[in-house]
Formats: sequence, structure tokens, C-alpha cells
Amino acid sequence: MASSEGGYAKNAANLKDLVIRLKTLGNTYKPPQPAYEIKALEQLSKDADAASRAVSKVLPVYAKAVDEQELIFKPLGSLITKSFNYLKAATKNAAELQTAKTIADRLRGVSKNRKINDDGTTSAHQSSTSYDNKIENFKQYIDVLAASPVYKPAEKEIGIAAFQTLLESMEHNITAVALAKTPVDEVRKKRFEIFYGQPNGLIDIVSGVKNYIKAALDKSHPQYKHLMGLTFTRTSAKS
Repeated sequence: MASSEGGYAKNAANLKDLVIRLKTLGNTYKPPQPAYEIKALEQLSKDADAASRAVSKVLPVYAKAVDEQELIFKPLGSLITKSFNYLKAATKNAAELQTAKTIADRLRGVSKNRKINDDGTTSAHQSSTSYDNKIENFKQYIDVLAASPVYKPAEKEIGIAAFQTLLESMEHNITAVALAKTPVDEVRKKRFEIFYGQPNGLIDIVSGVKNYIKAALDKSHPQYKHLMGLTFTRTSAKS
């Protein structure tokens, strides 16, 4: 996401530079399409800035919810390990223990379906580690513990009540993230169209301007090299 945000900022800044340099051409600049005219490019620049500001306004709320999500879910693996170790010490019921282990492994991201990363490390399949699935598996794990006649730890942090409170926090956070993400997605889509939509997005418009510059100016013109040197990059991600 960081590189994508940087791409938008760079394209917007270069458009401003492009307009400034085109103005120095005076009457020499007579583009064949209204979209390439100075006034149209200035409006496009304003629209691009407004679209980026709209994203900036809603992004902090979403980022805060995501950061809180990471903090809430982070201790889960350690708590599950402690809880399961207690159950292993307390029960002699092999079936109960196996059921708890299966769910505990899902919660800790232990999966038989492992992906080999480029650096040679392994990671669990995403389906076993997503936040939504963790919540569902955590519910099942709590039910297993609640049904056990021997699961009565003195350690409050791995007790049923503590787990239920943590589960409620997780569910509340999932909702908060979803609510915060909706407006972010909406403004990002609008921004994407302004910058990369075809055929009237910033990238396509600038490409047309550059084609005209190639036809209108000699390479020896003082502004030719500067205008051609302004880079505008396209992204396929609607973010």
C-alpha cells in the first residue's frame, strides 16, 4: 500500500510540474484535444489532489482499527498454547484432547497445507490464519473447554471468562474494521478512476500530451527534455 500511495503522490506532483512547463510554451502549445489544454490539465490536477485528500481523510480511522486488530489478536497464539498445555495436564480423555488440539492448531496457524516462501521459510495456509476464521475457531475452542469437566485453570488469563471477553473484543473489532474499510474502498475507487481510468484518467491524458509535444517541439527546444523527462506510472491495483 505504501508504494501505491507514493505512486499517486508522484503522479500528482509531476502533473503540476507538467502544467507549469507547458505554460512557458505560450502560443506554441496548441493541443488538438480540449482535454490536453492548460485549463483542462489544471482542473485534472485539482481533481487528483481532491481525490487524494479524500483518501487521506478516511484512512486514519481505518488504520487505527487495523492496528487495534493486530494488538487484540497478537496474544491469541500464546494464550491458546498455555490453555492447551493446561488441558493436556488436566485431562485423560484422549478424544477431548485431540479435538482441542485440532482447533488449537488452526488458531495458531499450524496447517498441513504449508506454503514454501521465496526465502525458504514456510507459512500456514491463509484460510487457517484469517481473522474471521480465527474468531470462528476460537468460539469452537471455548465450547470445547466449557464442556470439559476438568478445565478449571487458576490462571485467569486462560479461563473461560477471560476467553469470552477476548472473543467479544475480537468480534467488535472485526465490525469496526469492516465499517472503517467501506468509505476507504469508495474513495480509493474514485481516486483510481481519476488517475488510471481509461480513456480520461491522468495517465492517459498525460500520454496524449506527451505525444503532442513530440510532434510540436523539436528535441532541441529548451523544454523538450524536461517535459519528456517527467515520468507517470500506471498501477493495476485499485488502492
